[in-house]
Amino acid sequence: MLRHTSSSILLATIDPNTEPYHDDWAYDAPPLSIGAVRNGAETETSLCERCQDFDIQSFAKRTDKRKGYLLKEVQAAATEGCQFCSLLHDAVKDTEKPDYFYSNEFLGGKTTLNPDLYVHMTISDSYKDMSISTSSLGLNTNRLLIELGDRFSGVRNASNHEICIVADPGSPAACNGDVLGRYIGRDPSSTSHYETAQNWLRACTSHSKCNETVSGSVNINPYDAPLPTRLIEIVQEDDRQRLYLRHTDGLRGAYNTLTHRWNEFTGKCITTTSNIECRLLGEDFGELSQLFQDAFVIAKKLGIKFIWIDSICIIQQGDDGVDWRREAPKMAQYYQFSIFTLAGTAEDITGGLFQPYGKNATPWSSKLVRLPYRDRSNSIAGSFYCFRRRVPVVEEYMDQVWSSILFRRGWILQEWLLSKRLLWYTPHGLFFECQQELPRSSDQSQITFARASSDLQAYLRIKASFHFSNSDILSFWYPVLEVYSGQHLTKPELDRILAVAGLAKEVGSILANPKRRPSLENDAQNEVYVAGLWLRDIHHGLLWEEQHTIKLWTNKVEEAPSWSWASLITPVHWPERSKSTKGMFNVTGLCFERKGRHDIPDHLVFDGCRLRSYIAITERPTFDPTNMFSCLHIHGKLHTVHVRGYLETEENLKNVALSTSYSPAPKSCNWRAICSAFRPDVIAGWGSLEQLTPHPTACSDFGIAVYALHVSTRYLTHGLWIKTSVPVSDVLFVEEVEVGSNSFRRLGIGRIADAQLIDEFEGAEERDFHLV
Repeated sequence: MLRHTSSSILLATIDPNTEPYHDDWAYDAPPLSIGAVRNGAETETSLCERCQDFDIQSFAKRTDKRKGYLLKEVQAAATEGCQFCSLLHDAVKDTEKPDYFYSNEFLGGKTTLNPDLYVHMTISDSYKDMSISTSSLGLNTNRLLIELGDRFSGVRNASNHEICIVADPGSPAACNGDVLGRYIGRDPSSTSHYETAQNWLRACTSHSKCNETVSGSVNINPYDAPLPTRLIEIVQEDDRQRLYLRHTDGLRGAYNTLTHRWNEFTGKCITTTSNIECRLLGEDFGELSQLFQDAFVIAKKLGIKFIWIDSICIIQQGDDGVDWRREAPKMAQYYQFSIFTLAGTAEDITGGLFQPYGKNATPWSSKLVRLPYRDRSNSIAGSFYCFRRRVPVVEEYMDQVWSSILFRRGWILQEWLLSKRLLWYTPHGLFFECQQELPRSSDQSQITFARASSDLQAYLRIKASFHFSNSDILSFWYPVLEVYSGQHLTKPELDRILAVAGLAKEVGSILANPKRRPSLENDAQNEVYVAGLWLRDIHHGLLWEEQHTIKLWTNKVEEAPSWSWASLITPVHWPERSKSTKGMFNVTGLCFERKGRHDIPDHLVFDGCRLRSYIAITERPTFDPTNMFSCLHIHGKLHTVHVRGYLETEENLKNVALSTSYSPAPKSCNWRAICSAFRPDVIAGWGSLEQLTPHPTACSDFGIAVYALHVSTRYLTHGLWIKTSVPVSDVLFVEEVEVGSNSFRRLGIGRIADAQLIDEFEGAEERDFHLV
């Protein structure tokens, strides 16, 4: 919103030399009394005399690009049938009226004033400040921002509505650069919708960020790109459309991708080892859903003959998942190199993408009103149109895209971040999104970051930071996992790691070659990716914690190691990273396959995050973004601590959070008190032990004894003038898998701030063990 406040401004403070607001009227017909409302034969829109003389150029004659109509005259004209005044009146009728008063210095108190109120209109291009525009090509506007307030003070309340301004593409209003907005109607299968999409795609081809991979290692020409292993070809044969599944055999060309939710209809048309040969001959595609059929129509209308759909282009049954495991890591390339990704966000997608927008659907919440267009010579040159939108476009994007059921799908996050261009078909209209610019709606409105909610801003920051220009790409990785960990997967036991493999592949390339030096092109092979974490940052990666605000986890992914976030089907988060944090153990070796025992590593670690084979004949591992299991061989300190009762009060949680440098302090969570075995009455820190098995026979007076691995040390700074730093230990709670096995699994994480318990860790001997 703009300024929205019930003001208590002192009118005596207003500068009398401020540009007088009555100048607004100098550029329009005078505020005539409202007579009979005339129905213009040319416009077929009922307008009062003032609105028939509307001059859009008058906005340019004020530095603030604003003008106003007296509210009572707008109300009268709306009552008599003026459609533009009706738009204005509907936009402000529920807007809170500002308070106006002045203070009485002699008698005390204040005197309330009741000045005449005006409907203020300010032209804008997607909420940009038009007063600092340097363009000389026209007004460049697509909306009127509406406020209610008096004439002089500058105290106004913003309406919850806006008036969108649109023009036909070839009209003088559009060609002169005055009106940027477009109206493409309510039918998503109309020619105007395809033309709008085509214009978006054409404009995006000039974006540098949309024509290179995220890692910057490859320049992309989407019309001459390496094709996926298989594609669906859309062929027109005589009077009917026919589909062929094609092996591309290393060919290049253009294609688009489809993202969708799997449902009962998806299973009826999947590709299997039994039907793939028939599909190569253009037969046996099964019962195609309306969504898929509409996707083929859109691709054809936009001049694209190939489309990639995972359920059809990857073998889903009959080969024990071999083709899926081979193709899943390639999705980073498939989505990045496609011309665009098509997505439908409706709750019920069984009707396909071409479902007409509802009569009351935003943004088309009012009928179009036609106004005369006057050019800069004050000559009438056709018309332009207005309609009222109930909510700003950023809220529409949040509701129809970001909050849609499609966005709760686990795979969508990777597809959203990797796709260079996305075409969203929503129940309320089209949205176009690319890597370089903020999303746009079909009337050419662009969402603005400042007006987005904090949650949406966080998402947009994630997307903006996913680029080789980000000097700290790991600051992208953990927020992405926090979002992804709470999303839905149909087959989490298979896809928990696979669904972010494309992201991992690009992050690995950036980590290995942050400055894009040609000599390091293949150095991504030196990055070690272990079950969703990076070996170079393992001390921070191990510190994931179950989200405080959700129910406790109920499902596990047995294939993943216990120390990986991928092992639990639950939303997780990581602590704030501290620059002064120091790792306190070393990873000495790795095993990438689950075994009965892991006494000897398959690969040794050197330089902190590089690998060499333990045995000379063992092949050096290649970078694998699909790695699901890893065993960490560790040299570090394990020390026994006691886990006691839950920290149940907000005060206890706050105190222990402050003492351990944890921010923000949780108001409620499942933290438990951690104590030294020698001082069970002193709370030394907290523990979040999501996998601790209850021990009914354990003595509640002394708690449950568990091992704690000293992961890292951070420092808490005290003092205003003289600053002192005290150490805080990050710990990983573990238990031995079998007595004497020297193999441990994760129970949870925590922090310790008690100096004596920290001294106990200092005195503990380092040992070698492995974490599974």
